[in-house]
Amino acid sequence: MKKASKVAFIAKPLAIAAVMAGACASAQAQTNVTIYGRIDAGINYQSNQAGANGSRGSKWGIDGNEWGTSMFGFKGNEDLGGGLKAIFTLENGFDASTGQVNGGSGLWTRRSFVGLSGSAGTLKMGKDLAIQSDPIWALDPTGQQALSTATLVKERNWPQTNNMVSYESPNFGGFTATVMHGFGEAAGSFTKGVPTAPGVVSNNGSRDGISLAYVQPTYELRAIYDVQRDTNGQYSTLFASSKELTLGGTVTIDKLKLFAGYENLRANSVATGSPDRANHYWLGANYQITPALTLIGAAYHVNVNAGVGSANLFVVGGNYSLSKRTLLYATVGTVRNGANSDFSVEYGGGGIKGQNQNAFYTGISHSF
Repeated sequence: MKKASKVAFIAKPLAIAAVMAGACASAQAQTNVTIYGRIDAGINYQSNQAGANGSRGSKWGIDGNEWGTSMFGFKGNEDLGGGLKAIFTLENGFDASTGQVNGGSGLWTRRSFVGLSGSAGTLKMGKDLAIQSDPIWALDPTGQQALSTATLVKERNWPQTNNMVSYESPNFGGFTATVMHGFGEAAGSFTKGVPTAPGVVSNNGSRDGISLAYVQPTYELRAIYDVQRDTNGQYSTLFASSKELTLGGTVTIDKLKLFAGYENLRANSVATGSPDRANHYWLGANYQITPALTLIGAAYHVNVNAGVGSANLFVVGGNYSLSKRTLLYATVGTVRNGANSDFSVEYGGGGIKGQNQNAFYTGISHSF
């Protein structure tokens, strides 16, 4: 590489950082802006992983995002008067072990929305996590770690939504409702129920959802329903383009917090013989031994039709807070596949039909 090219290569990211810093400084003068983030990395072990040429073996590595997604972002608001505020969030997810962004290319891979918030509720437009992502976090005993409610549904309950508009109601004594629509942005994708071509229905690639929550100091109840259509407007893949219903709740008794949940997936346009229904259940608990130490236990079960059968995931772990921003974690789990199921012990991994897998990870998570 020529010297001039090296200088340009180094100068470019520095220039971008300088522009972003200047923009933030300017925004600070007019808007309340917060820079926030989290970095998570640790040692990760998984057994019985598929290798080259059909081989199998254990895998050790330094990975990010086991305990939680590494991210950084900017969020802010401007007081417009009369209780109305303009709001925005820009948020990127990344893997701390490699520095690579999560969720494809681009700078803001998790959230990039602008909106208005006031006594009548909150309106957002742009990109956000899908409507079930935040509520399922509240219902998951592990808090959506790599071993979590996402494992036995192959991440169906943890996506993002592009081209979205959402509305969240005010809080009525603990009750809130949220609705979201993700536009497919394809020709003919808006006129619901009208075919755009033979065999092709409307709402191509779009997403819809509603989330209801009733939250009190010692318990909460949640119901979430969402639909994700494929590029032809069909529900064609059980763990991708499908209908999803989630019900669950938590109860807190002194230092003990109990979790229970149910998730149903349906895809009525799958190919003949492919699975089109799944039922997912879980129970779990968090117990605060000391203000710094919390123990975690959870059990998950899924049953899939069309001969796929069932699988179970069992998880135990613990979080130890060194401070309000830094914690140490350790988690161990095992997935027990039926003869025809192929779930991976950690979501995003490679499962092997009829084979069990074990996992252990430990690391550090720091928030800022």
